[in-house]
Order: sequence, then structure tokens, then C-alpha cells
Amino acid sequence: MSNSDFTKFMIARGLKQLLEMKSFTDITVGDIVRHCKISRNTFYYHFRDKYDVINWIFYTEITPLIGDTVSIDKWGSGMRALCHYIQENKTFYSNVVQFEGQNSLSDCLMEFYENLVQNMILNAGGEKVLRPQQIKVISRFYAHGMSGALLDWIRNGMVREPDTTVTMLEELLSGEIFRQIISQRDDTAFSERQGS
Repeated sequence: MSNSDFTKFMIARGLKQLLEMKSFTDITVGDIVRHCKISRNTFYYHFRDKYDVINWIFYTEITPLIGDTVSIDKWGSGMRALCHYIQENKTFYSNVVQFEGQNSLSDCLMEFYENLVQNMILNAGGEKVLRPQQIKVISRFYAHGMSGALLDWIRNGMVREPDTTVTMLEELLSGEIFRQIISQRDDTAFSERQGS
């Protein structure tokens, strides 16, 4: 680990420790530098502001968990791993999920899942049947659903095990839920015709 990465890690760890004691909105850069025993110049050499630290934490923690699950049959395991990691770091993620906007958890998850779905479509050869704009719209649509479900779970206290939600999202993304609905509708229509 380079000196710069080590310093970033120490600042991030310090911010996480502060989040055990107070809310993110109440923490200032001054609090972070005092807690980490560093100068403001050192802080600003590595980060623009406290939101930039949060963003760095998201990308260094989340990327290894979901970054390599770009195939249609593996992304669910990445989301499960992410959910379990978030549960293990419940205080931090419960605190930072509250703020919105640039560098928020919401933005980070949207970016991750939009890229993930786009890569899944491309890995499956989707560019042969879909225009680039269609791929973009589909990717954003699923990213909203995936990140929204995850954010709702965090905001609701992470009480339920995430497996049920992730399984439902897997079925939805694979089209399984729609196949079941159509099959049920066709079976019902067939039965009604037979009964006539």
C-alpha cells in the first residue's frame, strides 16, 4: 500500500470511528483532522471534503464485492455479499444512507448497478439486438430497481435477511417472474376455455 493510500485509509477509518459517536451531518473536516491527528493540508491533499471520503470508502469497499459479478448468473451472489458486508458495518451504512446527492450511497449504487447491467447485456451479446440508447435505458431501469431495493432494505434497519429480496430481483432480471405470470395467465385462459 502506498503512503497516499495508507493516509486515505487512515482518514477513512477515522471518519468511520467518528460515525460511531455522531451523525454524518454533525461531523466536520475539523473533527476528522483532530481525530486522525493530521493537518488540514494533509486532509485536503487527499480529499476535497468529507463527502469525498465517503465516496472513497464506498468505492474501495463495494468494488471488490460486486465488481467481478457481471454475468447474468453471478450478480446475485455479489449483491448478497454486499448486503452481508453492509450488515457487518451497520452503523456506518445506516448513518451515511441518510444523505443524498453527489457522492451519496445512492449515487454510488446506481453507478455500480447501471454499469453491471450494461456489462451483463453486452456479455450476453445484447448489442446485436439492441441499440446503444436501449441498452442505456434498460441498464438505468434495472439499476434503479436494484439500488432502490438495497437502499430500502438499509433504511428499514436491515432487519430481514436480504436473500428473499435478492432472489426476487434475480428472478425479475432473468425474466422468470414474467414467464410465471404469462404461464399462469395462459393456464387460466386454457382452463376457462375447457370449462366453457
